Amino acid sequence: MLRTTALVLLMLPLAGCGTFEPDSDAWGMPEDQRGRAENAKFATLVDAYLAWHYAAHPGRATFDGIHDYDDRLQDVSAAGIASAASSQRRWLDRVREIDRTLLSGDAAVDHELLESSIQAALVDLVDVRSWERNPGFYVELISWGLYGLASLQFAPPERRMALAVGRLSQVGAVLDAARANLKNPPALLTEMAIEDGAGARAFISDALPVAFADAKDEALRKRFTARCQEAVAALDKAVAWMKTELLPQSKGEIALGEERFRRKLAAEEMVGTPTETLLAEGEALLASTRKRMTEIALEIDPSKAPAEVLRETASEHPAAAELLDAVRAMLDGLKRASREKLYEVPPDADCKVQETPAFNRSTWFASMEIPGPFETVARDAYYSVTPPEASWDATRTEQHLRFFNRYALKLISVHEAYPGHYTQFLTLGGLASKVRRVFGSNAFSEGWAHYLEEVYVDEVEPADAKLRLHQLNLALMRICRYLVAIKMHCRGMSVEEAATYFQEQGWQERANAEREARRGASDPMYLVYTLGKIQILHVREECREAWGSAFSLKAFHHRLLATGRPPVRLARKLMLGPAR
Repeated sequence: MLRTTALVLLMLPLAGCGTFEPDSDAWGMPEDQRGRAENAKFATLVDAYLAWHYAAHPGRATFDGIHDYDDRLQDVSAAGIASAASSQRRWLDRVREIDRTLLSGDAAVDHELLESSIQAALVDLVDVRSWERNPGFYVELISWGLYGLASLQFAPPERRMALAVGRLSQVGAVLDAARANLKNPPALLTEMAIEDGAGARAFISDALPVAFADAKDEALRKRFTARCQEAVAALDKAVAWMKTELLPQSKGEIALGEERFRRKLAAEEMVGTPTETLLAEGEALLASTRKRMTEIALEIDPSKAPAEVLRETASEHPAAAELLDAVRAMLDGLKRASREKLYEVPPDADCKVQETPAFNRSTWFASMEIPGPFETVARDAYYSVTPPEASWDATRTEQHLRFFNRYALKLISVHEAYPGHYTQFLTLGGLASKVRRVFGSNAFSEGWAHYLEEVYVDEVEPADAKLRLHQLNLALMRICRYLVAIKMHCRGMSVEEAATYFQEQGWQERANAEREARRGASDPMYLVYTLGKIQILHVREECREAWGSAFSLKAFHHRLLATGRPPVRLARKLMLGPAR
């Protein structure tokens, strides 16, 4: 996405940014002048906040296409965390000083989104306290900070290697902060961090040097190699500490508790529905989806139980060595089908299929890494798929590959690539709103991609009963995520009970059920897939009614993505107007 003007906001000096104040007699202006003044004040505040945001979160800046802080890792010392929380509170106060009623329609939505995003950051810093309860927070900070420099071709390899030297030199400080900050984490989160720490070590020692193989500066390479060795030693020391000291002391509760869960959901997704209501809706959806799956399975083979039909059709999968090639082979067809019936995918859209990085395999089957909204050079996008591990036995390998059967694999690729996440994020760089380029809702993003799985079958291959069965099975898995997230974090469900729930209620293979349960322990908001899909379906029906004969599916999809990815409540407001 070549959007050079997007970088202007980062040219503001950090000192003194956003000090605009209206004239003392501003309230004596005519209303339209007051509105213009308030819009200008808000625009200045947005620029100042984003400048601070990227300076405070250098890893996020790299992925978003802002390269002023690529040699830094985030300050996660106790003092750094306290400073971040204090700064976010001050920014929240300044945002709330803006009179939203005087802002133009789009600016008013941006104001709501910015306020909500700052609140979400504060909930994580002050209430959820991931920096205190999740050792993986630190491993991920290191891994993704270095991975961004390795994977994004925004500068020559010598330049990115030099930047990596800067980040590698701070790995020890990040891990020292982990030792100081972590307080009684849940044992499972420590175990997952130990696994991911081993993956991060392998990435730094093996993959990171390969990423800069073309760099010619031998003196720089020598410094880089030394910093890699130091970082690996620091990780080894940290993992050993986690195994011998932290893990025996890791007796914390996995559950966030209902109050923190509700605050997080309200801040991130603007959803204040009581958990009892959410549970009741999820249980009803679980029952109706299982009923529909039973009907489809009977159509395919009336002599067998639905779970058996699922297992048999799931056995139609690529071999482990052919998994990535199978994904690559289907993408052009999905792109054509999308253009015909669902969304006009840009003609130059092209995502590269790769193995999921080793440091990120403990929870993810498939994911999409997309150029940032301000990126002007590194346009490559990566669709990551997790192959079976070489160390697994035949049973676990087969269970893993059944998840990537020929039907589910097509739908996963709809979700991740065309017209799902990749297509969605290609639109962000063209948004006029800086706020909506940067901040958004996971329920919108994941809801959109999950919604498309169903729409693809409805509109492109409605006669394929096996494809429909596996689309419903993927929906069933997400419904189980929705329910497990609430039950685990608000109702005392254990990880083992969650795995059994995925297996029995979601008809998942045991290996996949266990991974889903582990993910729920570390990601209490993975209910967003079903939540967002439900919201988008509601908005679609409202638009169908409001637009009348002008409604079409492609028009709805284009209008929806043109809003960015805000909480669906705000997208609805942009599409239908606040009066509705």
